[in-house]
Amino acid sequence: MFGLVEWRGAGERCGVQEKCLGGVRFLAVGIRHGDGLRAAWSLRTAARTLEGYGVTQAVFPRAFSAYERFAARGIVPVDVRPLREAAAAAIARRVMTQQEIAPRRATAALCAARVTRAYAAAAETLAADTRYLQLCTAQGGWELSQALRSRFGVAAPVLRVPEGADIVLCFGDAMETSAARGVVLPLGAASLRVTYGDERAEKCGGEPEQLLAAWYASLALRAEEICVKRVGWT
Repeated sequence: MFGLVEWRGAGERCGVQEKCLGGVRFLAVGIRHGDGLRAAWSLRTAARTLEGYGVTQAVFPRAFSAYERFAARGIVPVDVRPLREAAAAAIARRVMTQQEIAPRRATAALCAARVTRAYAAAAETLAADTRYLQLCTAQGGWELSQALRSRFGVAAPVLRVPEGADIVLCFGDAMETSAARGVVLPLGAASLRVTYGDERAEKCGGEPEQLLAAWYASLALRAEEICVKRVGWT
């Protein structure tokens, strides 16, 4: 079960309770705003409570910064990389729109140590309307390249590193891309900022991407249901 860390106001108890959001059960704990003793005590108690229930990943509030208090107890934010990798094609297309890059003229490179289900799904989706694809992977690239040529008539060469790509998608432990041109999108990096068009997640109070990642990991959200609204990077 995932944890859910929530701000609690004056008069509200910070005790533990089970909540159901989007069809997924969360173990919710409350914390206080501020830097005083009550706030510090609530952080310590919340982390200890989640640890006691065996929770290792949690959805945290927006603008939360005291992650180290929970990390000390083995509790980290829900991993958003699987969500982003499932939405990799949508992320690439959104960036193309923002950068005014026409897909029919674009070259997209997909970088990974090996081909995964999410990698192959992104390649197949992008093959439908992207001019060139480059498969920068050490394992499984040749087989995927042949499948893309057979199904979509797309030439997708297998390369060691991207060559002149407009968009570079980095999956998992991607190979070296420091010399890549174009927009490099490391899907697991904190430097990437993805905004989604899911109103349910926006209304729940927690960090929307973490909540969506929890839903996706719990099979309550399908890849085709992920709507990417905006992408930012540094």
